[in-house]
Amino acid sequence: MFEECLDVFSEMLKHEDNLILKGYVPADGSYIIVKNDGTVKNADIKFDKKTRDLNCTDDTLLNDICFYDYHSKLISMNKPIDIKKVIHSNNYLAFAVKKESITTKLTEAIIDNYYDTLKNPLEKKYKKSKEASKIYQKFEEDHGVVNITLLEKCRSWIKQHIFFIDKLINVDLEKKEYLKIFFEVFEVNEDEKDIKNENRELFIQEDNRYIYPNIYNKSGYIINIQKGLDKDRYGLPYYGINMNDKKPFLKIKTRKVFIPYLLDMKEALLQKQFFEYLMNLASDGKNNVYVDIVNNKIEAYGDKEEREKFAGIEAGYYLRIQKGKELEIQAQDNLVNYQDKLLLNFNYQDFFKMNIEKYPEYMKDIGIYTKRTDVGRLINNIFFSKYLLTNYFTEANDISVKDSVLKRVIIIYRNVIFDWVYKGIDNDFNKVVNKFSLDLIINSVVQGDLLNAIKQLNLRWSFKDYYREEGEKTMKELVSDIVKNINEKMIDTTANSEIKTDDEYYYAIGLFTAYLISLSKTSKKTHALANPILDSRSNRMIINKLETMYKRYNYIIEINKLEINNLYAMILAYTISHEDIVINEDMIQYGFLRGNILYNNALQ
Repeated sequence: MFEECLDVFSEMLKHEDNLILKGYVPADGSYIIVKNDGTVKNADIKFDKKTRDLNCTDDTLLNDICFYDYHSKLISMNKPIDIKKVIHSNNYLAFAVKKESITTKLTEAIIDNYYDTLKNPLEKKYKKSKEASKIYQKFEEDHGVVNITLLEKCRSWIKQHIFFIDKLINVDLEKKEYLKIFFEVFEVNEDEKDIKNENRELFIQEDNRYIYPNIYNKSGYIINIQKGLDKDRYGLPYYGINMNDKKPFLKIKTRKVFIPYLLDMKEALLQKQFFEYLMNLASDGKNNVYVDIVNNKIEAYGDKEEREKFAGIEAGYYLRIQKGKELEIQAQDNLVNYQDKLLLNFNYQDFFKMNIEKYPEYMKDIGIYTKRTDVGRLINNIFFSKYLLTNYFTEANDISVKDSVLKRVIIIYRNVIFDWVYKGIDNDFNKVVNKFSLDLIINSVVQGDLLNAIKQLNLRWSFKDYYREEGEKTMKELVSDIVKNINEKMIDTTANSEIKTDDEYYYAIGLFTAYLISLSKTSKKTHALANPILDSRSNRMIINKLETMYKRYNYIIEINKLEINNLYAMILAYTISHEDIVINEDMIQYGFLRGNILYNNALQ
């Protein structure tokens, strides 16, 4: 799988050299570019996490800042040039430090050690590592030694200005943001800048001087297949797997070579670029990555992002990524003929005909949906009160949801919902929705959030219609007949009306339960009063509980209240088709919620 993803990425690089830098997001902070003549230009950068906008106080510098920053960053804080880990850049053309460190940690000794290491990396940094020394020596043979004159020029400027940098530019040294300084040591000819840029070429060279000896996880995980041949050197790349002595379980001890997988330098560099590309996407909030191995392209989208141009992929892979201290790949899977566009449009319907003037938000989501991800947002917003989307991959103990029922349902069903929305895996999804949605509706009722319960039942029944078998009645047709029949029988003065079907019977029970609860005189009336009915697991239990509730409140019911008398009489007179029949909880819930609209002033 991973090799195919790299193949697709490699093809994309052939057509766009600027692929990684195009989406690169520098860290928040102040940036200074020191020109060849000693003049400086500066800009502050701030990434807005809500709007995903990168704000720069001088847009003319942004392109250069992104380039220099990308080509001077450390692979990891575990692979620094400065052993004190105060300076976070990787070559003498850059100097990156946290602002607060300038007045608290940074010293001239640290600065000198940084430049001394860069002046002679082989002696100062790599001499203890046989393999890293060989890699660095090979790099020097191909690209030359460090330019000492330019290095000393950069060192001199830093030592003269860094401790008084707030006098040079407007900068708050108490902030935890970065201060990064880049040196353009060659004069820039603006007319030829895009054709030949010596500063950028030197930045790339010095960046590679650092990357090559550090690209592998550690020198102990580098082997030579044929001794003495540099081209046959393989190692465990730093990007992709972080193996060390604290993780012995990653070693394959049944093999002579226990390292899980080995790459040569070219492959390791490609993998580094791929992970940086994914990190750029994650930084921009594009957590859902689709790798199309047929058309050799990668597309990525945020959870709330519209996918107007994305129809799907014939064959490829899905990656769920997240930005942490390092890139996290939270989920991955094969995709075959994945389509974000639904084969059948999803119709989120209104089955209650609420007073939309009083509750305008009730109708705002009603309508036709054509994409899985849009329906996924409905599931998140309505069923899960917006808690699902942010907790797909949160550790169970870290999910900060106080509602125990909601938290339990998230933990049990989030993987199945995620697979349906983002991978197109159906696998009896209708049965899954059937299970969790009823639990959430009952939970909303018990907590007294009737409006949400009504919206949840609307969505539940919309899914029932979406997955109904050909020839079956739609839920709207079914409930329309039931409501019409019961309404007519409730006002029948002949006293001959009777319930004809189990569905009518359970709807009537829900309706009558809502009426009885509306009569309660308790100071704090909650819908937990309906729990005895909602929790019943047999018809006999329902009748017993209903009778108990009726005796509690019948002193309030007027003797000539025709509709209520007829309703209760019909419930008592009806015999269900089979004693062991599964209770139709949908119809009880619908009757109960509809009854609350009829009998509860708050929802009229």
